[in-house]
Amino acid sequence: MNKTNLLLVCSQKQAEELKALLSLSANNFVITHIEKSGNEVLRKVNQVLPDIVITDYALEDMTGYDLAVKIEELKICPTIILANSFQSDNIDELKKGSLDIFCITKPINKQVLIHTTELAVRLSHKFRDMEQKVVNLQYQIEERKNVDRARGILMKKFNMDEEAAYNNLRKKAMDSGRTINDIAKTIIQLFEKFKEE
Repeated sequence: MNKTNLLLVCSQKQAEELKALLSLSANNFVITHIEKSGNEVLRKVNQVLPDIVITDYALEDMTGYDLAVKIEELKICPTIILANSFQSDNIDELKKGSLDIFCITKPINKQVLIHTTELAVRLSHKFRDMEQKVVNLQYQIEERKNVDRARGILMKKFNMDEEAAYNNLRKKAMDSGRTINDIAKTIIQLFEKFKEE
């Protein structure tokens, strides 16, 4: 079973309560760090890379919501904020459009805590996977555009047909140990430079 690494930002008393509640879950929750300061968490979160941060709303140096926003900007993990009902209403209004900020109203219910933690981590992993797929698709689209453009240049300059131009690009890539995209970009840059002269 995979571990879910948690970073807690709260008092020691609150941390003990959370440990007790989370230990009742079938999930393998591991509390890696307990902090009281939002700034300390921001210094540590890039090194620790937790699966989720659970924070109290009232911290020494900032609100739990401010901390959650900063963690969301870093794109590290989701944050659950533990708040009273007034704070919770305020957070719900502020966090519209956020995919990585969750709120649980105190007193903390064990099932709500476990369910929200599991859901936040699962959604975060799915969202990160989708982001990576989008990045890969963007790269593939850029590569295809570059290859098509470089192939067009070779066809025009050296009177090649489409297949010969593509095979030329592929051979250059294999011979040089570079990607076909790198070769295509080099040809485009040389062509642009040649046009300017």
